Amino acid sequence: MRNTKLLALTATVGIALTACSSGEADTDTDAAAGGEGGELQTVDVGYVQLPIFAPLYVADAKGYFADEGIDINLQTVKSGQDAVPLASAGQLDVVAAGFSAGMFSAIQSGLNVKVVGSMGVSDGSAESPTDLVAATSLVESGEVTDAGDLAGREIGAAGGAGGTGAYLLALALEEEGLSLGDVNLVNLGNPDMPTAVTNGSIAAGLISAPFSTMAIEDGTGTSLWVPPSGTSGTGVIYGEEFADSDLAQPFFDALTRAAKDLQGEDRYSEENLGIIGEATGQTAEEVAAVPLYTWLPDLAPLPDQLTAMERIWMEGGALEYEEALPESDYIDASFAEAAE
Repeated sequence: MRNTKLLALTATVGIALTACSSGEADTDTDAAAGGEGGELQTVDVGYVQLPIFAPLYVADAKGYFADEGIDINLQTVKSGQDAVPLASAGQLDVVAAGFSAGMFSAIQSGLNVKVVGSMGVSDGSAESPTDLVAATSLVESGEVTDAGDLAGREIGAAGGAGGTGAYLLALALEEEGLSLGDVNLVNLGNPDMPTAVTNGSIAAGLISAPFSTMAIEDGTGTSLWVPPSGTSGTGVIYGEEFADSDLAQPFFDALTRAAKDLQGEDRYSEENLGIIGEATGQTAEEVAAVPLYTWLPDLAPLPDQLTAMERIWMEGGALEYEEALPESDYIDASFAEAAE
């Protein structure tokens, strides 16, 4: 088993999105021209600065986008919810971020974006990038032995009821016959949850690494549950204009080329760890100190995950509409299907 000793705290993310052009004129030009020595065409990409989006960083660093005639203009965003309106308006071409109830609300209200791919996917192993962490004191006392014992207690989840954390928490609760309505959900950021678990402000939290690793390794927290194999809450979103452009497929081809470099233990290669670290403000050693997600070789979107998210957020009241959206309204798997 890999040593997951945490060497340093990762930098927090979310600097403000700066003004950017849509690149509309660029996307009317054939991407092949850049790949053959012509001028590269700019693609504006909004992303959340986390290791889970490693295929984006690897494709950029290894020149895979340039091989497709693309120069990516990376711009950090706080969340996918913030970036979706920009993609719909053509101010961003692509978004790599977590999904949220806000994304579904935006699509239901008429914003034109499509989920075209997945990003990090859980492999179900005990060394997970995300854990449901309970206070060790509650576990040792016998008060909490599994997620079913969290009923009526305060449980932390980043983003609140409409965030990916709430979706994952709901999966853990459903395994024990509970729902989000059976716990008191507390909206806390990942960096704040280990302290909240330690001081008793919350009984447990759905926490992502490295903060989950910190709580588990110092003994104040105990992992009750990890996402099952195949679980994903993040992906790639295209704005409507970009999806119809000549650059849409080449961009996705570059991403999948990078995803193939990240299969299995190859994701922990010295080169890949260095790329991920540089992109996320960490050292390679810091990236290696915590588990990484896995990625599908073709980065195919996961309709079952998305429909489950929508259902859970509808049941929990984070979505106000009553009829589920047709998958065709927000998913386009054609780019993954055509990927080289």
